[in-house]
Amino acid sequence: MKQSDFERGTGQSERELLARLLENSEKQLFYARVRSIVSVITALCVLCALVMAVPALLRTAANADAVIAQASSTITLADDAIRGIIEMSGAITEMGQSMDNFITENAEAVSSLMKEIEAVDFEGLNKAIKDLGDVVEPFARFFNRFN
Repeated sequence: MKQSDFERGTGQSERELLARLLENSEKQLFYARVRSIVSVITALCVLCALVMAVPALLRTAANADAVIAQASSTITLADDAIRGIIEMSGAITEMGQSMDNFITENAEAVSSLMKEIEAVDFEGLNKAIKDLGDVVEPFARFFNRFN
């Protein structure tokens, strides 16, 4: 058998080289299998993590959606309340202006009424009531006898 240039430089026979190639191939196959198993285990771990995390994320998203809907409803109610307050404020302002107008329009009538009340002679009125009482009292005694 003739030796190749490679064999001459290393001093190994073809059989030894084939044995080394076979050994290296077996090692590569072993490590490829280990990598494949580790890859499958990693993929399964990631899949399990997703299976555990996705429902929690979906619940969180649903809760966030419910909170947003409730906040929107609350904002709508607050907006309606603010509109009501603005309308009520306008009505109160209008009522105040109406009261001002009423007082202004009726100030003369109230003033003349107060002057008439002041003009009443209360002393004379009291004396007239007393005199009336003095006149009516004997009639009252007379009619009380028939009871």
